[in-house]
Formats: sequence, C-alpha cells, structure tokens
Amino acid sequence: MQTLRNKKGFTLIELLAVIVVLAVVIAIGTTAVFPMVNNIKKGAFVDEANIFMGIASDILNIYDTGAIKEPDSMSDDFQKGANKYCFSLKYLAENGFIDKDIKYFTGEGHEYDGKIIVDMKTDGTMGRYKYTITMHNDLYYINNVTGTVDASNVEDYNNNGEFVCTNADVA
Repeated sequence: MQTLRNKKGFTLIELLAVIVVLAVVIAIGTTAVFPMVNNIKKGAFVDEANIFMGIASDILNIYDTGAIKEPDSMSDDFQKGANKYCFSLKYLAENGFIDKDIKYFTGEGHEYDGKIIVDMKTDGTMGRYKYTITMHNDLYYINNVTGTVDASNVEDYNNNGEFVCTNADVA
C-alpha cells in the first residue's frame, strides 16, 4: 500500500490558516485606510472653503475697480450693508466666479450650500476685510468661521444652519 507521505501539496488546515492570516491583515489595513480617506476629504473641504473666501475677496477688488457693477437688488444670494457684504455660494456660481458646471453645483456630487459674510474693517487692524464663512456639502459643515478655515472647524453635516444671506448678516 502506498502512503501519502511523498505527495506534494498543502493540507486543508494550512490553507485555512493562510486565509485567516490574510483576513486579519486586510482588516488591519482597512481600519488604517478609512480614517486617512476621511481626513483627505475633510482637508479638501477646508481648502475649498478658503478658496471660496479668496474668491469673495477677488469680487470686492473687482467691484472696487468698477470692472463689474455690484447688483442693484438684494436677494437671498446677495446682500450689502454699510460696511458688509454677504455672498451665497450659489451667487458665486451663477455669476461665473465659481465654475457652476463642476459636479458640486450641478447635483452630481456633494452639493454645496453656504454664504460668505465680508466685513470691511474700520478699526485700522491689518487687512481690509474680515471674512466669515458658513457652508456645507453632504458630508461636512463649517459654521460661522472667521479667518482661515482649518480642519478643527469642520463638523459632520447634520442639516442645520442658515445658508442664505439676510439683512441681519449685513447690519
């Protein structure tokens, strides 16, 4: 009678052990990757908020030069007070300051909504304007952050906040 000792191959137990080890490695790898992906998305959202505030600054410079006239009428998307402006992100997109064809303003991606309040400083401190932003997409939310936005200002979005410009914003 021939024995199986001379046959080459893996036993069922050896194969199962390899599968278990691979499952543990994959589980450890995914728990490390998901937080990194979330941090990258949050960082991109922060960068976009700061870019939007820069665009609001550019608009005010354009208004100052007279290259583009300020709107005559006030709406939920644009308000002007004695020393303040309020721009909605919708206003920026619809007037060509942000490319409204990008997926964030066409309903194809994480829809953005928000407003930027610009306060013209009269106290003689550094810089001409003070910027305050409130905005969200389907994942994250920034609520009334003045100055440069960073990751500590970002919260998970829970469908709250006022994202239209009102008279109170520019009073």
